[in-house]
Amino acid sequence: MNKSNFRRALQYVYVCEGTGTVHHCTENCPLEPIPNDDHTLVCPISGVQWYNQAEVVRSWKLTSKCVPTITADKRDPNMYSRSADGTVQEGTLNIKNEECKREVKNFLELFVTSHARKTQELEKYKQGYASAIKLGNKFIKYSKKQGIINICTLQNIITTETFSKPIFLRVMRFYEDKLDALAEEISPIILNIWNLVIVPRQISFDIFVPSMLFLLQRGIAVDSVVLVKKNDLLDRILPDANTLNDFGVGKSNFTQTKNTIRMAIRTLLKKHSLEEIRQMIN
Repeated sequence: MNKSNFRRALQYVYVCEGTGTVHHCTENCPLEPIPNDDHTLVCPISGVQWYNQAEVVRSWKLTSKCVPTITADKRDPNMYSRSADGTVQEGTLNIKNEECKREVKNFLELFVTSHARKTQELEKYKQGYASAIKLGNKFIKYSKKQGIINICTLQNIITTETFSKPIFLRVMRFYEDKLDALAEEISPIILNIWNLVIVPRQISFDIFVPSMLFLLQRGIAVDSVVLVKKNDLLDRILPDANTLNDFGVGKSNFTQTKNTIRMAIRTLLKKHSLEEIRQMIN
């Protein structure tokens, strides 16, 4: 090989001695990361950490391979307060608060009305219908032996089994117009808790928001004292947390972020009373 036929050099390429399998470790590494000795999530083959903003990097070797998470926001502070011709309107909006509202709204649309949610609900319906057909065929065989087939019973079996799991797609249209008001209601709470977390820069905001949505779905309580009330609307519209990978939300980072938020609230109890924490959050 020389300069005339050289095309591209690859880094982080690993070949298994036993099977000959090739692994090219990139930022889109498909393998599930595992914790190393420094308690950071890394590729199980290369040991490289890629864009893992939810972990604390304590090793200078890993730090050199990570993208910095702290960046200065140099955008127009009045970007959300300008009219179409660029004139600043009378009421100014805080850029961080507005960014938070938009992020919450985007995740609500992703979880409630997106194509991914519709696909998930259709798949749930197909599985229920396939199971219903199997039960229906069993009932038909049994009824033939008895000499009579009760159509009403057969229809009841198929309908009950098909919709044994709630199909949100049937009522999705009723909640599309409620997302704006819901985002306005819960955004201040999410932003307050974000500011209360001791080390917020260790958590990416795009994983913090979905974690908070699922915490608000059940509410936050300490020793039977409710700090944040359960949101009944979120409880009805959010998908199952076990299916978040379908929406591009990593389950491991999601769970870790929820635990970090709970730990931050427990840490606040050492300095503040429950009533003080409730006032800070709400």
